[in-house]
This record gives sequence, structure tokens and C-alpha cells, in this order.
Amino acid sequence: MRTAPAGLPSLRAHLVGLLLASLLPTLVIGGAAAWYLAESYRAAFEARLQDTARALGLYLDGEIESRLNAVASMAASPLLEGDDLTAFRRWAQRTGEALDGWVVVNDAAPGHQQILNTALPEGAALPPPSPPGEGAWQVLRRAVETGQPAISDLFIARASGRPSLAVAAPVTLGGRIARVVALGVDPARLSARLRDHAPSGSAYVSVADGEGRIVARSRDHERYIGTIPPSRSVSADERAGRVFTAKSVYGDTTLFSAQPLRVAPGWSVVVGEPYARYRATWLWPLAVLAGTAGAALAIGLAIAASVARRILRPVTALVERGNSIAAGRGRAGAVPPAQVAEFEALRAASESAEVALATREAGFRAIFETAAAGVVELDAGTGRYLRVNRRFCEIAGQPVEALVGLLGPRDLCHPDDRARLPASRALAQDGEADGEYRIIRPDGSIVQVLASVDISARDAAGRATRLVSVMQDVTERRRAEAARELLMREVDHRAKNALAVVHAALRLTPKTDVETYARAVEGRVMALARAQTLLAESRWEGTDLLTLAEGELGTFSGGDGGRSVVLGGPPLKLSPAASQALAMALHELATNATKHGALSAEGGWVTLAWWLAPGAGMLRMRWVEEGGPAPGGAPQRRGFGSRVIAAMIEDQLGGTQGQEWKASGLVWEARVPTSRALVEAEGVGEGAAGPFIVPAP
Repeated sequence: MRTAPAGLPSLRAHLVGLLLASLLPTLVIGGAAAWYLAESYRAAFEARLQDTARALGLYLDGEIESRLNAVASMAASPLLEGDDLTAFRRWAQRTGEALDGWVVVNDAAPGHQQILNTALPEGAALPPPSPPGEGAWQVLRRAVETGQPAISDLFIARASGRPSLAVAAPVTLGGRIARVVALGVDPARLSARLRDHAPSGSAYVSVADGEGRIVARSRDHERYIGTIPPSRSVSADERAGRVFTAKSVYGDTTLFSAQPLRVAPGWSVVVGEPYARYRATWLWPLAVLAGTAGAALAIGLAIAASVARRILRPVTALVERGNSIAAGRGRAGAVPPAQVAEFEALRAASESAEVALATREAGFRAIFETAAAGVVELDAGTGRYLRVNRRFCEIAGQPVEALVGLLGPRDLCHPDDRARLPASRALAQDGEADGEYRIIRPDGSIVQVLASVDISARDAAGRATRLVSVMQDVTERRRAEAARELLMREVDHRAKNALAVVHAALRLTPKTDVETYARAVEGRVMALARAQTLLAESRWEGTDLLTLAEGELGTFSGGDGGRSVVLGGPPLKLSPAASQALAMALHELATNATKHGALSAEGGWVTLAWWLAPGAGMLRMRWVEEGGPAPGGAPQRRGFGSRVIAAMIEDQLGGTQGQEWKASGLVWEARVPTSRALVEAEGVGEGAAGPFIVPAP
């Protein structure tokens, strides 16, 4: 560890010399005279502020009183008594324009329906009655109830939607108050008059209504109209004094003087001057006195400056060097040796700390950049990336320049996952959090990441300032897990379906003797096996109906012009369940035709046709046998083959089927919902394809 050389003067010795050289002469110069002079200036400033408030109060009392008198005169007009509204409108319009306002005549009844409004074109539709409490309702009601002219507080005009004022007076007709004349006043006009009469400099004037809301201001009127300034929180006793201090609407401390208005109860005019300006008026004498003492301080300041240079030179260099390292620009330059023991020790320790810090930073940077996982550092206040490593850029699909300082986890995260972001939860619970979420890359691809987040830095109050997050791309892992789960469910589902069909075949096959039973079961299982083979070749996405029919009926075609099977219908893709069921049904029909029907005799043939019933959502199939022995009518009992067919069509596929024994042979028809039977239909309607003659095996 490096230490400062012994024998150098201490920091205390330098500071004592500086203070003795610069401050003692200043303390000797007469403070009493400066204090008296400052008090005189302060009293004069307060008196001027109060006089300004009184003068403006008298002016505003005159302005408001003139409008009260004007509206009272209009209310007593003989034109209203004679109900000559046309003549009254012309007179009221001239009066309103002279007073920078407009005149409205209202009915005295509740709602105060407007009868005349000079602000609207003559003949224009008047607004509907005012609900209680809206617009000028309160001042109109007060004029009716008191029978005296009144001024309103600030309100929002219903027609214009802007802040307004109104002066109202009742109209007595036939011994009762029948109407109310109101003079609308634009606060902006009042604000303009305040600007004309406002004091110069940094002072400003504000007028507040009975509720304390700003009605007009000589400065920033539009910005603060309708607001209640912080100065209203001052007690009435303080406001009644000469001056008082409070926060202004600008947030700075201001010296105020308030003057209540005589003709508007609750109203007041307030003159404000920034407290800094007020203070400067009585501080400048002190500055004058300080200037006169400059000669006496010259020797002391020269000595102090010499000492300060010796102290500040290494301190300034250390500050610049520390700022450069903190900003990531490296070491700014050599720090000159200090002439103060403590600062020389500080310089030596700083250089040792810089070397150690640079070593640790290089090690951290190497680990950070070469990590196999994505690593990022976040600003807890803005939520943006402060630092990202190479692996995270690969995960996000964006370069460092597009991420650092510009984006954060919420910008990259899928909208559905933002509520469970680990970074947000880590801040909420003030500690470590982990979880999965999806990142959307610029090309639209989605990456699933598993992230762990913890707080890496806090401020002096213990609040989190930085977060560090380590994450892994688990997209392929989750995709493989989902594929395995899907495959397991699919294998389980298909095995159960196959076993269910085999079970039905075993259950429905007659058990007359072993040989017959074995042969029947073998035929049905082979029919199912052929359907399974077709499904396997199509990856269990379904089978073509024509291919299925050819496979099941090809073994029963006699060839050589003897027995034949003719197929016809549009190309249709059967679902896996329908493929198994129809394979079993066609096998039973062909077996029956071979034993008893058209395929049992030379020259017999079978026609199988299918089509989609337009608009019915049904797959229809028809099996017709011809050229075989006459059936001799329907059988007396239901055979096992018929039961198998019914089980496949009706129970498994939810369809209907029926048989008709004609003299030419069996005719079998089935209707199956396309939602249960088909994956997709490539042709629609009868005769879309076929017929096809099934070749002999």
C-alpha cells in the first residue's frame, strides 16, 4: 500500500490559514450598519407591494361596480316591461360591446331558459335550460332569491366550453321577478386590463373569486385560470396582514399582498413579487459594503488564492480522472503530486484502486462477453438495457447498438407475457425473480427464454438502481417437450381407436364354429389393417376415399369380365376415424355380396357411388348390387354383418344407413356428417369424378 510522504503540512493547517486570511477581515467590517440599511429597503419594498394591491383593488371595484350598475339598468329597462325584445337586443348588444361582454336574458323559473342572447346570431336556436349547478345557474338563482344584482364565481360556459364570469340582475314585471338579465364577462378581457395596470418588473397580479380560483392574471392567464393557487392555503389572519410569503403557482417562494374587493364578496386581488427579488433589494447594500471592504481583503484573498491553488490542483485532477473512469473513457491523465499530506495519500490510494478496478473490469468483461447464456444489465428507473453480451444479441436478433439505451425487456417481450416479466417482479418484490417469457425478434420469429433477475445496485436510500439478468434460449427444448407430449397423446388415442374397432369386430362376429369365426375375424381385422396401412402412409392425416374403396373391394373383384366392382365419386379425404369405420362397413358389404349377392354369381357387379349433398353437410354413399341371384325379399332377422355396418355408420360416425332388397339386388345407402367423416373435400357434388372399375387382384 502506498502512503503519503511524512513531514508535509496537513489539510487542517492549509484550511486554517485560508480562513484566517479571507474571513476575519470580513467579520470585522461593521454588520450593524448593513443590517439597518437592509431593514429600510425591506420595509419600503413591502409598503410598495401593499399600496399596489390597494390601488388595483380600487380599480377592480370600479370595473365590477360599473358592470353591476349597467346590468341593473338593463333589468329596469321599459323595453323589457313592454316585451320589446328586438329593440332591447339592439340596446343590450351595444351595451355589452361597450363593456367587453355580451348580454343574456333568462327566465326566472328554475332552469333559467334563455330568452335572448346577444352572443348568438339573431334567430339562432338558444341553448336548453341549465341543469342546477352548471353554467351561470348559481348567480342567476342568487339574483332571483335576493332580488339584488350579483356577480358569479368563475364557471364554464355551456355554449363555448370556456371559463366565464357573469353579472346578473333580476327583472321585476307585475310585482314579481320574471326574468334575469346577465352580462357575460370574458376573463381574458379582465386579464388584459390587469396587464395594462400591472406593476413593472417581475411583479404580477392575480384576481381570485369567492372559491379561491384564479379569475384573471396579468401573466400566464390561460395557463392558470380556474386553478386554486398555493397561496390560498395561507390563513385568513396572515392574508389580512401587510404582506405574507407562500409558494406561487410556479413553485417558487413569493412575497404577496392581498386586498379584498368591496363589491364582490369573497373576491380578492393579490400582487406577488418573487421572494428572490424582494431579498435582493435589501441584500444589495451589503454588497456595496462588501465592495468597500475589498481593499482591506486584497492581501488576505491573495494569500487564500495561493493556498487554494496548491490544494485544488491535485483535487481537480483527481476529480477529472474519476469522472473519466466513471464515464468509461479510461484514465484521463497523470495526477500531479499534492502538497498536502492527506491529498497525496488520496492520490496514491486512487492510483492503486484504479489498477485493481481495471483488472477486475477486464476479467468481468471477458466472462460477460464469452458467457454461453445471455447476460444483460438494466436501468431500474427507465427499464432499458445498460449493457448486453454477445449471446443475448443472438437471442434477441438485434445488434448492441439497437438495444443499449434504447430498448428494454418490455419492448422485446410478447404482449401476452409482459405481466409476468421477471424484471418487473424482481423490482416489485425487491429481490430475485425468475420465469419464462417470449421475445419477438425483428423478423417476427419468437424465442422462448428462461430468465433469472436480481438487483445488482442500490442507491443510498436502498432503492434498486440496476438489475442483472441471465437468460437461456429454451425454444427448442420447449418445442421438443411439446412434440413428445403430442406424440404420446396421439399414440394413445390411435391405439385406443384401433383396439375399440377390433373389440367391436370380435364382439359382433357370430361364433357358430371355430373355423367360421376365425375366418370372419381375420377378414375384419385385415380390413382394419388395410385402413391402418393407408393411414400410416399418409401420416395419419386421412385417406383418400377412392383408394380405401379400391383396397377393400379389390380382393372381391373376379376379373376376366366375371364379377366387377364399379366405383364413382369426387376426390374426398376421410378422417382417420371414418377411414377405419368405412373400411369395416365396405368389407361387410363385399363379404355379404360374395356369399349371397351380386358377387356370388358370374356376370354380377356392384356399384359404389359417393357424393356430397349440397348445403346439407352430409357425405352420401350408395351401394347397388346387380346381376346376381334375386334376394327374395328382406331377411327375417338382422345378420351380424348388418350389425357391424350399423355400429360403424351409426354409432361411431353418427350417421344413418338403410338397406332395400330389390329384385335386382341389394341397395344400401348411408349418410354421414362431413364434420365426422372428412378432413377436406376436393370436389363437390355428384359425378365430380369416376366411375372407376376396381381391377382384380
